Amino acid sequence: MKRIRIQTALILTLAVVYIVTPAHVVAQEALPLQVDLDQAAFAYDEDTSLLEIYLAFGAKTLTYQADSTQGFWAALPVDLAIHRSTAATLEGTPADPIWQDSLTLSFAVPDTSQLVEGQYFVHQVRTAVAPGEYELHVEVPTQGARQGLELQRDVLISDYSDTGLVGLSDITLANVIAQGENREDPFFKNGLIVRPNPNQLYGQALNRVYYYAEAYNTTEIAGDDGQYTLLAYIAEANRPQPLPGLQDRSERPARTPDVLVGAFDIAALPSGSYFLRLALLNEDNEAEVEQARKFFVYNPGIQREEPVALEVSFETSQYATMSEEEVERSFKHIDIIATERERRRIRNIQDLDERRRFLMEFWQLRDPNPATVVNEYRDEFYQRFQYANQRYSNSFRDGWEADRGRILIKYGAPSQIEPHLYDRDADPHEIWQYNNIAGEGQAMFIFADRNGYGDFELLHSTVAGERKTPDWQQSIRR
Repeated sequence: MKRIRIQTALILTLAVVYIVTPAHVVAQEALPLQVDLDQAAFAYDEDTSLLEIYLAFGAKTLTYQADSTQGFWAALPVDLAIHRSTAATLEGTPADPIWQDSLTLSFAVPDTSQLVEGQYFVHQVRTAVAPGEYELHVEVPTQGARQGLELQRDVLISDYSDTGLVGLSDITLANVIAQGENREDPFFKNGLIVRPNPNQLYGQALNRVYYYAEAYNTTEIAGDDGQYTLLAYIAEANRPQPLPGLQDRSERPARTPDVLVGAFDIAALPSGSYFLRLALLNEDNEAEVEQARKFFVYNPGIQREEPVALEVSFETSQYATMSEEEVERSFKHIDIIATERERRRIRNIQDLDERRRFLMEFWQLRDPNPATVVNEYRDEFYQRFQYANQRYSNSFRDGWEADRGRILIKYGAPSQIEPHLYDRDADPHEIWQYNNIAGEGQAMFIFADRNGYGDFELLHSTVAGERKTPDWQQSIRR
């Protein structure tokens, strides 16, 4: 097995010009320690994947001491640990971490009075971990008057070892990516210096979103010319369509790994949440594998155009003339995405006209752009609905009623699908991975055809409220 040297690195981002003052401690208002956490996984060897952990420490929230040679410095102890996921841990399984590290980080600045909001020390750790579900724990112990901090994050590490499947790593969002030859630089990777942005915040001084990812086994989707297509774009958080001018489509030679690097200028984007999305396309222009990473933009000087709601009366709407059969069918459809409160209300509405009005209200509340006659959310829902029927219908049920169809409609297309249809020691199954589900973060769904009839049922998910079977691997073993 290859050996990996665990690497760490420190940088100060959004640097300002410092004016050196006499070496004495300047009393500062105590601020809560600010720490941001992110991670990404990449292919490594047959048994493990390479996990990179990114940490950002707010420079203004650290406690500094005077130093006669360096100006001011802060020391920060940090404990890191990776545990097996609680959902995947069987009773009696040891709770000890599979990996842990204790660090004491040192940060130096010429003058603490020049520190401003938006400055961060960035720290990176690399380690090899077997694919699976984990919990990443970060703890900064309490020191004196400074309160400690604990962070916890669910981590889903993919298996990239199958050379017969096209694959796509996680995406690293960065402040800058540049050519580099210094292999001793901890941020060095495949001929590049990649400086990550753990808080995923852009705008103002950071007007370019850089990204790094790796594609694997792309010969599986290459055409006769030995090339495949990479589609990279930025979309709003609630809409999958690329934003105008923020889309890049390129033909690339098939190789593994293929290093994917790019950047988008977001200076004109208004403040809000966005997704950077990557898709590897085959000859038929279909996405074989996708990944996405959420980020945030703060551009207070850019005003978002607020739509003016159209006046639409119930009497002139399409809902007013719906038959009872159409209403009942629509209620079955929206049950997939309705809240529990809405479901209770549906059960209490008996009058047909009131049920029609409820349907109109249900979709209006979800319309992202009420100034237009088109409800983009509803259209997207039924596009997924139609796709689910086309893809997952069988002799037992329509595709939208099947587990895979329901999950696709509710959460959208997965970032990555790992098909295991011909494993010798397991029933046919699929592993769906989502890079980010609202309120859940990274997520995983396991579907299996345990009867051999092509009917894949949901066995396990990391999403709250969905079915959980921690020993799902045993339940599909032949």
